[in-house]
Amino acid sequence: MFAEPERTGYDLNFRLFGFPVRVHPWFWLVTLIFGANVFDPDRPEFILAWFAIAFVSLLVHELGHALAFRAFGVGSHIILYSFGGLAVPWDTLHGRWRRVAVSLAGPGAGFLLAAVVWATNQSAQWAGGAPVAAFAYIALLYVNLAWGAVNLLPVFPLDGGQVSQEVCLHFFRARGLRVALQISIGTAAVAAAYSLACMLRLPAVIDFLRQMPWWFPVGGLWTLALFGVLAYQSYQLLQQLNWTQSHWDN
Repeated sequence: MFAEPERTGYDLNFRLFGFPVRVHPWFWLVTLIFGANVFDPDRPEFILAWFAIAFVSLLVHELGHALAFRAFGVGSHIILYSFGGLAVPWDTLHGRWRRVAVSLAGPGAGFLLAAVVWATNQSAQWAGGAPVAAFAYIALLYVNLAWGAVNLLPVFPLDGGQVSQEVCLHFFRARGLRVALQISIGTAAVAAAYSLACMLRLPAVIDFLRQMPWWFPVGGLWTLALFGVLAYQSYQLLQQLNWTQSHWDN
């Protein structure tokens, strides 16, 4: 559902580990919007650090996918844009569990980066110096843990949604895609409701969050809009599938 954006004259292009990487200009704008709460004209180092954190974290995530594609003999290129990123394969990847491995490799790379950040701080205590270093430490952990966890939800077209589709097709065969879309709709609806409850600061949600790790994702307006849209898109896909299959049967 997230298509590769068209090229522009303002794209940043480079290669990393042999993978072509393209950064769409919308990536920088959306990153700035997400980092608006740390913007301070008198402390530009914080917003610069936020740009670096978002760029590195999303690039590592997509590198996880790209390296997994390469391990299975399929080339790919990487795009960072407004909705995060894409690792676009150059050929079809055959094998259900290979596709599952590729989907999990992105969040896995982010979790590994978070582990490295935590371990290096445990040994060198580098986050205890300048305020911007402490900010970078917390932000790197949060982005790679919280965003990675959200990305594993079984919602299309997130990585968890791709895994859900492959698993459902394996167990339910012809009904697999329908079941995966139903799971996607239900999960996205729950995530949207959770986001609304967080915005309203309902006591039950506040108590729940107190029991969770500090990096556990807290819903807000952006996640409410995101999962509302994803629930609707999954519903549309399910309706198209039902229409196609009913006409095929007729």
